[in-house]
Amino acid sequence: MARISKNIKVMIVEDNANICEMYAITFMRRGFTVYTASDGRSAIQKYHNKKPDIILLDIMMPQVDGYQVLNEVRKDVNTYTPVIMLTNLDADDFSRESRLENIDAYLIKSHHSPREVVDKTIEVLKINNIAVD
Repeated sequence: MARISKNIKVMIVEDNANICEMYAITFMRRGFTVYTASDGRSAIQKYHNKKPDIILLDIMMPQVDGYQVLNEVRKDVNTYTPVIMLTNLDADDFSRESRLENIDAYLIKSHHSPREVVDKTIEVLKINNIAVD
């Protein structure tokens, strides 16, 4: 399990505190700087303040949901921030609600271990020419 060498900032947006902590610990062990948000409002605020390199975004959250956060992130025309939807909604439900081309990857939480999520995140960062090695 290799550590990343560049200080990559990941923002995990997840309203379940246990799940959020599990992912945060896994990312920190791999060398990432981790920001977390438990709801869409704080996610939007942290996105603007912290400028993460990549976002892991849950869809179903109270008040401001993941779709609204994604729309806010995509309004930023000066910077492209990769977004991985990390949810338990199946792809059919997701694709009815949002356009898959607005995201970089779609992962169902229950189908992927935290380590696999980190590996997929690194793959998305490389595709977007964000150095991780």
